[in-house]
Amino acid sequence: MMIPISLASLIGLAVLIERIFVLRQGQIIVPEIAEAVMTLSASRDLSVAYAICDRRPGPFANVVKAGLDHADNDWTVIRDVLEETGRQEATRLTRRLGVLETVAAVSPLLGLLGTVLGMIRVFATISLAGLGNPETLSAGISEAMVTTAAGLFIGIPALVAYNWLNGRADRIIFDLEYYSSKVLDTLRRRQVKLRGGALDAAPAENS
Repeated sequence: MMIPISLASLIGLAVLIERIFVLRQGQIIVPEIAEAVMTLSASRDLSVAYAICDRRPGPFANVVKAGLDHADNDWTVIRDVLEETGRQEATRLTRRLGVLETVAAVSPLLGLLGTVLGMIRVFATISLAGLGNPETLSAGISEAMVTTAAGLFIGIPALVAYNWLNGRADRIIFDLEYYSSKVLDTLRRRQVKLRGGALDAAPAENS
C-alpha cells in the first residue's frame, strides 16, 4: 500500500505547487487594471483599457475585456456577460483543488487499509506457526502500522493545504465579483454620459 500512498503524495505535492503559482493574488488582481476600471466612465476611447488588459492577461483581464467587448450594449447584456465570464474564471481558479481534497481524504484510508492487510498477514502467520518469537511478532505489527503513519503524514498537510488554497481562491473570486460590479457601473455611467441622459437606479440592486 505504500506505492499508492507515495503516488498520492506526489500528486498532492504537484497540485499544491501548481495552485500556489496560479493563486497569487497580486498577479491576478492587477492594480493597473483596477485603476483602468475606475476611469472607464470618463473615457470615450476604450483602447487604453484594452491595451492594459492585453499586457497583463489573466482572470481579471478576461472579466474586464468581456465587459469592454459589450460596452455599447444594454447594461443587462453587460451584466450577463460579466456574470458568465466570472463563473468561468472562478471555475479555473478552483480547478484541481478537488484533487488535493481527495488526496487528503484517501491517504489516511490507504494507510489504514495497509495496516489492516498487514495485521491479517501477521495473524495468519500466528495461526500457522504459533506465537513463536515475540520480537518477530512485534516487528511485524510495527511494520504494519507504518502505512497508517504514512497516510496520516500525507493526509493532514494535504487537508491544511486544501483549506488554505480554497480560502485564497474564495478571496480572489470575491475581488473579481467586486470589480465586475465596478465594470458594470462605470460602463453604465459611460453610456449615460455619451448619450447625455440621466443615470437611472435600475441596476443598483446588482452593484
